[in-house]
Amino acid sequence: MFKNYIKVAFRNLWKSKVFSAINILGLTIGITVCMMIFLFIRNEFSYDNFHADKARIFRVMRGLRKRWPGKASRLFVGPLCTGVAK
Repeated sequence: MFKNYIKVAFRNLWKSKVFSAINILGLTIGITVCMMIFLFIRNEFSYDNFHADKARIFRVMRGLRKRWPGKASRLFVGPLCTGVAK
């Protein structure tokens, strides 16, 4: 039964070559993009895992209230670094 399904699939692929090529190319691109997104997310979640005290790592953000209310920036001035370190 399975052998028959394989024969029919190959016949259909051979009969409509352009349509099959478009479908296979779309499937290949979709799987590749999905894998790249997965690898990117895995890299982002494992970014600080090599530290011994990774639970104590924080990110300092500066609010941008004047121009864009509700937005924050990860860039801040130098004197703030010494104040936060204390």
